[in-house]
Amino acid sequence: MKVSMVSQISIDGKITLGKGNSSKMLFELLTEQDMRYIHGIRGQVDGIIVGMNTIRTDNPTLTCRYDMGSDPVRIIPSKSMQVPKDSNILTDATKTIFITIGSSPNAEIIEQIEKIPNKNVIVCGEDEINFHKAFKILEEKFDIHSIMLEGGGTINWSLIEEDLIDEIIVMQLPIIIGGGENTSLVDGNGFTDLKSISKFKFSGMEIRDNISILKYVKVHEKKIA
Repeated sequence: MKVSMVSQISIDGKITLGKGNSSKMLFELLTEQDMRYIHGIRGQVDGIIVGMNTIRTDNPTLTCRYDMGSDPVRIIPSKSMQVPKDSNILTDATKTIFITIGSSPNAEIIEQIEKIPNKNVIVCGEDEINFHKAFKILEEKFDIHSIMLEGGGTINWSLIEEDLIDEIIVMQLPIIIGGGENTSLVDGNGFTDLKSISKFKFSGMEIRDNISILKYVKVHEKKIA
């Protein structure tokens, strides 16, 4: 499974303006060329992941517009499975797969979602989602071998923590947002020592009038036997 984290960020690494605000606000600063770049990546992958907070706040479609490829399968991790009933991911025909945990009390919700055409739920883990297991199921059962991770900060941390990110592509806007509670590219608990940190190598850059596109690939350190 190849996983690419893709996001729009400010100079100081923020992806939203104000706690609880939509990440779509930064999209207002992107040009059509910038949007085509994002959808071009979507059209090249098998699946796209966003967190449930993004679904609740933005109600995205997560499809590939501009005729730049086929729509990726939408993959939504959620321990609570509290999915808004009017969400686009539930009401349209594009395939959506939810990932949840075995101890979830929402068996009835899961059963209802499974009855909707093109909607599936996979259970991986008891108290926390086991993404390694989930990705194996996505590959073997659903033929998904490449994923675009579009955040937000909490789900980004979950996959960073489990060492599942292969590359990072950030579209950096020349703005400063600030704010200690504003969502960053990666939130969560964070690493507390240098031995644990996730290491990447700079792999490319493109300077445009509106944004700078920065690319990084995962450093796989050799283990000493």
